[in-house]
Amino acid sequence: MRFGPPLFDHFYVTEIPYFEGVSFPGMIDLSWVTFQNTALDGFDEFFRAHEVAHQWWGNGVRPATYRDAWLSEGIASFSGLWYLQSIRKGNKEYFRFLDEYFRNIKDVRDRTGATWLGYRNASTDARYGYQALIYEKGAWVMHMLRMLMLDLNTAKDDRFSAMMRDFHDTFAASSATTDDFRAVVEKHVGMPMDWFFDQWVKGNAIPTYHVAWTTEATPEGKSRVRLRVTQADVPPEFQAWVLVSADLGQNRFANFRIKVTGAQSDYTSPLLPFPPRSITFNELHSVLADVKLEPW
Repeated sequence: MRFGPPLFDHFYVTEIPYFEGVSFPGMIDLSWVTFQNTALDGFDEFFRAHEVAHQWWGNGVRPATYRDAWLSEGIASFSGLWYLQSIRKGNKEYFRFLDEYFRNIKDVRDRTGATWLGYRNASTDARYGYQALIYEKGAWVMHMLRMLMLDLNTAKDDRFSAMMRDFHDTFAASSATTDDFRAVVEKHVGMPMDWFFDQWVKGNAIPTYHVAWTTEATPEGKSRVRLRVTQADVPPEFQAWVLVSADLGQNRFANFRIKVTGAQSDYTSPLLPFPPRSITFNELHSVLADVKLEPW
């Protein structure tokens, strides 16, 4: 199991006459609708996995305060997406849900606060605010951590999985705060992560990247990509590790990360064996951001 053994040896699952699910220790209530049909778009698989994940996140590790509610609902939503990606053996539905979440987050951003505010994000001006900021942005936070820890050589999630098991094992049958989770993340990432949680959990800014790129030959007969990135709509100190993929042709790709910070900066890729045909900036949705490509 990706998160380690649950606290309970057996789960009971039953249907309820509502359009929602509820998860209690060892007991999972699912909407009657999901017993009638499995939607082709992946929602039912996600929904069931979300409620099962609460046996680890919400019942196993409990959020300490209302500010930490995303550690239950956000991680459960991410878990549902991760399960859907695994069971479907592809990324289509995984990223489709993330794209939908992104639209919802942007839609309520001017009428809500930070994920850190918990239920206070729900109001008459933004009735979907709690769902968007806790469930959906919480899932995005987990996805960004996953991408930050992804091994670019093997595409494996081993470090991320180990981190999640460690977090569960450390706080199972007890409560955890966002700062408790941050400490576990720092242990496995190997660097301070206060900037990440300040931006994405305690803040509500979403960057827009204006990206121009070109290639240049090197004396060794290889190539480099030069990137000029303008970062807008965020505070000056905002930073992110953005995944870039260069298409080298014949189904060959070079992947690398750049640390984007400041209003505008130039970046240079590692040496590439061939000049790229194109690049994808923010590959795999590595950062919750808008990207606009521009001419060099």
